[in-house]
Amino acid sequence: PSPAPTICEERMKWHPDEKFSVCINDYNYPPEWTNPNVENDYFYESLEECCKGVFGTPECPYIDVCNPTANPTSSPMLSPSESPVVTIITPVPSPAPTICEERMKWHPDEKFSVCINDYNYPPEWTNPNVENDYFYESLEECCKGVFGTPECPYIDVCNPTANPTSSPMLSPSESPVVTIITPVPSPAPTI
Repeated sequence: PSPAPTICEERMKWHPDEKFSVCINDYNYPPEWTNPNVENDYFYESLEECCKGVFGTPECPYIDVCNPTANPTSSPMLSPSESPVVTIITPVPSPAPTICEERMKWHPDEKFSVCINDYNYPPEWTNPNVENDYFYESLEECCKGVFGTPECPYIDVCNPTANPTSSPMLSPSESPVVTIITPVPSPAPTI
């Protein structure tokens, strides 16, 4: 039998970090994750549940703040480290669709210039009375809802290299290169 959970383990829920690179059981997460409509998408009772929910595997990279020395070194170190040494187990890639695509809703950006599937939107858009006016299950639904066409300018944060360059660039760009698909203009403006 495993030992009884500590007070820390009873209090802390497992969740992905904001970059979705590890599961962690701390209090550093966006406040919108605690919205009752979405909190079950982010918080888990155990590390294994978090790994399965975020990475699709029972083992994954993690940081356990309740047990920072779970795997201590076998002999004393010459000088103490700045932070705890944590073992990170890298998972096998998950099959499509990724958890990102399942989790992210499409919505217009705040300027209504593109459809995007990120977490950058005004908090009032999550109000149950208006959220269906802003959030869509697919890019096509977003394009139709926002621009009135099945194709529109977009940014897919789940697939940032959907249209990679055909050959390596000579030097790295300052920011990510994003392909924006613009529909053919309508023959006459509408009001």
